[in-house]
Amino acid sequence: MKLSAIYKFQLAEHKKSIIVFYLVIIAILAVVFTINIVSVLIPNQSNFSIQLSGIDLAPTIFLFVCGLNAFKENFQMSLQNGISRKSLFVNRIAVDLTLAVGMSLLNQIILFIGKSMALFSATIQYSSLLEELYGLRYAGHPNGLMLYLEIFLFYIFLFAAFLSIGYFITVAFYRMNKKQKIAYIVGFYILAFVAFPLIDELLYKLGIFSVLISEVLLRFLYAIMGVSAQNPYIAMISLLIISIIMRSLTWLLVRKTGIKN
Repeated sequence: MKLSAIYKFQLAEHKKSIIVFYLVIIAILAVVFTINIVSVLIPNQSNFSIQLSGIDLAPTIFLFVCGLNAFKENFQMSLQNGISRKSLFVNRIAVDLTLAVGMSLLNQIILFIGKSMALFSATIQYSSLLEELYGLRYAGHPNGLMLYLEIFLFYIFLFAAFLSIGYFITVAFYRMNKKQKIAYIVGFYILAFVAFPLIDELLYKLGIFSVLISEVLLRFLYAIMGVSAQNPYIAMISLLIISIIMRSLTWLLVRKTGIKN
């Protein structure tokens, strides 16, 4: 089996799901457009409005799930056909970059459709994630070329980062037995959603810390994502670093992983 065939095979795996995903997005926009037309025809609906935001973020979750389902079958098939772990790993990175660039382009189309609907309708308000996070940067020119260019670049890095995180998780879980998987999932849930909030609140109320740890973490997140500085390029650099770290950790796992029944 040629290496290019592995790339094409892995990419083709996502074709149907991507088509279905964007058909759902288009259906949502069509429903919004229909509701808008109906609201215009109904009297006494002058205060009616539809706020659309976050639709362009949905592909991030979709690609994260794609990353979660991209390892086991491809790994076993490749090793059985004499393809090395390194070749599979490199081809997977190429597939993920292709998905990130391609879906970022599709996001641009969805953004253009949403902006066009908002432009010709007083009841529809459409905003992208970047406009929500970096509002001061785009104030006064929400439909400018800079917005579209930076959204395109931003989502390439964001999509690539979430694909790498999803892929790392599925590789890590592949190496675990059932008990280990349950232990890690339950442990993470308890630590993140039970223990940490309780400890955070307790340390603050006892006066040990003058500020909640969660607030410090939120400020740190704002800083590395460039929200504080209103600069999305800071976020792109941070997302690139996350991708590199995740890929490096994934390779350390893949290079010692064997085929499991």
